[in-house]
Amino acid sequence: MAETKSKLADLVVDVRGVLCPIPVIETKKVADAHPNQSIETIVDNEVSRDNVKKFGESRQYMTSVYQVGKDYHIVLVPGANTVHVDVPGITGDAIVGMTTGENIYNMGGRVILMTKDYLGEGSEELGRTLMKTFWLCMTESDVKPTTIYFINSSVKMVINDSVHIENLKLLAEQGVEIAACGICLDYFGIKEQVGVGSITNMYAITDAIVGQDLVKL
Repeated sequence: MAETKSKLADLVVDVRGVLCPIPVIETKKVADAHPNQSIETIVDNEVSRDNVKKFGESRQYMTSVYQVGKDYHIVLVPGANTVHVDVPGITGDAIVGMTTGENIYNMGGRVILMTKDYLGEGSEELGRTLMKTFWLCMTESDVKPTTIYFINSSVKMVINDSVHIENLKLLAEQGVEIAACGICLDYFGIKEQVGVGSITNMYAITDAIVGQDLVKL
């Protein structure tokens, strides 16, 4: 990691030039070693930006993101109610997002791991019909999962021309985190077609599901 100073945080993790999961892993190392200090992670791609931001939210940091040129700066502040980003030459319009990691919706605390693009075993045709009903019912449910991860062929459901895309977008609007495996998207050649949620990695998925109330489908 390059040595970089920050006016916004106690510690800096400069991971430009590397891809996930390295930015998340390096940020986690610093967070674990210095739990009471603020961190600024610098990345140069959107996937790493989103994954580091999600890591901060999962640790209940106040997170903010701003962009300088082609680089993204993710500032993580522990136990903060607000964080003021004041950088010369950076206007409010440059701030990508800010959140405390809290959700206003009624979330059931469960994580769903989708492993294929149809439900059940036996007839795949029937399973795809059931999947349509499944997502529709979930959008109407009073209690939502906190996160839905998509791996293997299930990543086909998050692309723009998927028959499930509207229901998945609605779930995202309702506060459910939608995240698809980047390696899987690459395998099927559809990474550029993702229409909802974020692109994540197997490290982030494994870290999130271990010890969680997991439902595998």
